[in-house]
Amino acid sequence: MAEIVMNQAELAAEIAARLREEVATALKAQSAGVVTDASADNADTTASFGDFLKSVAYNDTRRLRAIYKSSKALDETTGAGGGFLVPTQFETQIRAVGAPMLFDQLVAAGRGPLMLRTNAAELALPVLEQDQTPDVESSAFVGGVRLVWREQSADVQASEPKFEQRIFRPHAADAYVAASTELLSDAPQALEEFLTTLFGRAYSALRARSMLRGTGAGQPRGIVGHPATISVSRVTGGSQAENDTETILRMIERLLPGSATAVWIAHPFWRSRLMATRLADTLLYVANGQSLVYGDTLAGIPIAYSEHLPAVTSAGSLVLADLSYYAMVERAGFTVAFSEHARFLKRQAVWLFGVRIDGAPLINAPLTLADGAGSNTVSPFVQIAAGS
Repeated sequence: MAEIVMNQAELAAEIAARLREEVATALKAQSAGVVTDASADNADTTASFGDFLKSVAYNDTRRLRAIYKSSKALDETTGAGGGFLVPTQFETQIRAVGAPMLFDQLVAAGRGPLMLRTNAAELALPVLEQDQTPDVESSAFVGGVRLVWREQSADVQASEPKFEQRIFRPHAADAYVAASTELLSDAPQALEEFLTTLFGRAYSALRARSMLRGTGAGQPRGIVGHPATISVSRVTGGSQAENDTETILRMIERLLPGSATAVWIAHPFWRSRLMATRLADTLLYVANGQSLVYGDTLAGIPIAYSEHLPAVTSAGSLVLADLSYYAMVERAGFTVAFSEHARFLKRQAVWLFGVRIDGAPLINAPLTLADGAGSNTVSPFVQIAAGS
């Protein structure tokens, strides 16, 4: 056997190298993070959402911090093993997947809700209190402020706006996605496309569902059935088309005046019935295509369809809304966590995507008109009542 001769410096370097290898192996076995090269040379060509997801799967905390600037989302709800924050550039990529879906179309067309983001556990939003019976010389729309006629040298009568604080506390929602372990071992691009598409579409659907039919219990409060939403009874006694036409006109009558960004949202099975509505020889429905910019209109108001509304005969299957009176608050940042143990026997790995949102109408009740009657009300939210 040949004798190996090493000086003191070489021996120290060899021992240090062996120790680094043993520490890296021990850390990997404990799932405490994979030790990788986090230098700039390792950050240029491989950075992608797929690579980020693989780094999460391998718990490569060093790479996640150095290249993606991502850390554990440790807060009051996630616990010690919270998910990793998704980098902003990939969050934008996920959101873009929802562009063809209802919620994103509403926002892109300028007919969506007021969108707010916060880094805090809650957001206090001061809003004008508009749901009180107004003075006949004022309007509920201005929250109690009025101009009062005054004789020369007479005292000025006081009036002041009424505000209330709306507290939004974003609620946690998670998407549990199981994927085969084979997919995890494939190229990052395959994983990226699969999970980005699923989560992006699911998030858009969640926001639409919450805005329309959220219960308000551990989730946003939707407009269907909300106390501020006016319910219009269906007209009966004529043909189906005549009844639907008259019902639509009555819904428009109860819409808040000046709602320039109003939109119809209907269950998909309403379309054929709405296309038959007419005033004399003029059709109320104009079919231009399924787009909120230059698409179908009903009585001159854009119309969109949502599977998240109840069936045609149910209350709230047809809604006329000015969504600028609805606020949705997002907690900044998505999170993603990974487990290879949850569905081990099925040879599947599990991804858990997390978001936090809240939302609600910005008024508590319909607005009373200042016409002196005291009972004539309008609202930015009008829904059809149950019926045939």
